[in-house]
Amino acid sequence: MPNAPARTPRPPEGVNETIEKITQKNVESILCDEDRRRAETPWIYRVVARVAAVCGTVGFLLAHVAFFSAWVLLNRGGDAWDPYPYTFLLFGVSIEAIFLSIMVLISQNLASAENERRHHLDLQINLLNERETTAIMRLLTELATHVNVPSTRQEEVRSLAQDTDPEAVLGQIASAEASHGRAP
Repeated sequence: MPNAPARTPRPPEGVNETIEKITQKNVESILCDEDRRRAETPWIYRVVARVAAVCGTVGFLLAHVAFFSAWVLLNRGGDAWDPYPYTFLLFGVSIEAIFLSIMVLISQNLASAENERRHHLDLQINLLNERETTAIMRLLTELATHVNVPSTRQEEVRSLAQDTDPEAVLGQIASAEASHGRAP
């Protein structure tokens, strides 16, 4: 079947298909946005991020162990081109360390910016969710009053149906952190 349409995988047993479709759409949307952002990133930053990713692997470590071992073994005899204390090797390693540390820092800055965007998206979704929940709670208290639910059973819902002030919550967090010695 060369022209068969792509099938969406069925969700695991017990997963609501409607929720699975919504989350799949959300995941695809976020991945497409990340792909677009990466494509817009200047090529030099993509190269630096790739080099930093390769340098953070066990293969890179093993290649260095093999290279340094070979260098030391080949420079032990009388005809060594870089005898102990391995001046050329130390020079090369120093230059490599400078460039790798800069590349890792650039890569971390890129990752930090991406994490900040994700954090901001998460915050906005949470704030929207809080507003939606508050609106639903207000509607429920009105319905409860309409069907004569005793007001004592509505007290908690009424108190939670108030708008949340994000700045007040941030102030509360800052106060709690300060009391635990974690203030910046």
